[in-house]
Amino acid sequence: MSDADAIELVPARRTLATVGILLGTLMATLDSSIVNVALPQLSRDLHSSPSDVVWVATSYLLAVACAIPLATGVAQRIGMKRTILIGLPLFTVASLACALSPSLGWLVTARVVQGASSALVFAVSIPLYRRLFSPARLGSILGVNAMTVAVGLSAGPALGGLILGGLSWPWLFLINVPLGLVATLLTGVFLPRAVPAGGRFDIVGALLAAAALAGFLLGIHELANVKTLWVAALLLFACASFVTLFIRTERRSPRPVIPLALFTGRFTLALLTATASFFGQGVAFVALPFLFQTAYHASPLQSALLLTPWPLVIVIAAPVMGRVADRRPGSPLAVVGLAIFTLGLLSLALLGGHPPIWQVLVSTFVAGLGFAVFQSPNNRDMMSAAPMAYATSAAGVLNINRTTAQSAGAGAVSMALVIGGASTGSLASQAGAANSALLVAVIGGAVAVAVSVVKQRGIARTWSVPM
Repeated sequence: MSDADAIELVPARRTLATVGILLGTLMATLDSSIVNVALPQLSRDLHSSPSDVVWVATSYLLAVACAIPLATGVAQRIGMKRTILIGLPLFTVASLACALSPSLGWLVTARVVQGASSALVFAVSIPLYRRLFSPARLGSILGVNAMTVAVGLSAGPALGGLILGGLSWPWLFLINVPLGLVATLLTGVFLPRAVPAGGRFDIVGALLAAAALAGFLLGIHELANVKTLWVAALLLFACASFVTLFIRTERRSPRPVIPLALFTGRFTLALLTATASFFGQGVAFVALPFLFQTAYHASPLQSALLLTPWPLVIVIAAPVMGRVADRRPGSPLAVVGLAIFTLGLLSLALLGGHPPIWQVLVSTFVAGLGFAVFQSPNNRDMMSAAPMAYATSAAGVLNINRTTAQSAGAGAVSMALVIGGASTGSLASQAGAANSALLVAVIGGAVAVAVSVVKQRGIARTWSVPM
């Protein structure tokens, strides 16, 4: 199927089907960050250390990253509509299980199920847009999707703070129940049925990819524990081994879950740019609630208000940038956006002990603006570089990249909390660790700028992974 083969639908049906997909995407991305602002409170309510309670955020991202290769294969085998109609109801039930969790262990387990089910949604959302919309409108819908993802990620802490201002933490998950029911209804009724590709599913490749991702993310988190560094080394070695086996398997597979031919220079550089930027964002979204609530003694609601400019500017700017990306090359926009984003992260890292409120709001606004300018053009570059036959795989790689980078960012904060002595319960140590983590986020933003500049100059444009 070529890019020109978008399905012709009645506009109202296309709109309602798209709303269903966007609702599912919004829920899945909200739940990757909505608990961040509640982590200090969860630490107290569940009688767990700050570094342990970070697993409430990390387990979700880890499950998403590990499950996406399997979800991609499932979508190719049973079809995209069936896949999303499994993912949405399962995510809704898992959200209810999170709300009813009596302990940290139960909550983390339910979050893993939540993450695995959301992978089924992520795996098919962008390929479904490519079937519903013509190439001329692809940038626009990807801009709306980017806005939805960015709002979900950045509005999560703000929404979480608003909910915690009057309700208990289980309501962070209960809000998914009505949204999940509506999204399931819309996609079930209005999405057109597509004939699945069928054939053999590269289950070995999918499992190897999942094992490699799990080894990497668990290894990164274990680096925070000085007493068990050997475990981290073992996990990272296992990750490298699984990656080697995965590449060998994919080269021989007639239908690889992630085709190596996908990694051309343009696609790979856009992917690396996104990795560094999402890492920086992942660090910021976990570190800032700790900073606001320890150094500034803000409540969860006040923390939410301090973060509000970030999602607000994304709502306004991301769809506009999607339309601009349809008319102008995306790379220059990505470079400018990343430079603004990095400047915003730097200003957050340099706020000091008692900054005026306006300075905090301006800093979060700048970071959000930069990310909004960057994301839509970079995503369009990445997806446009992938042939239509690889659309599902490309979307899977994009989502694996985002969740892996965010999880690594959360792991960096957990590491900073352990190294900074936050387990002692000292608010000063938690604040210091959170501030140090923000400096790591700045480094991530700077790396993203550098890689985006390389992409803009066209270096390695014809490079690809040897087959």
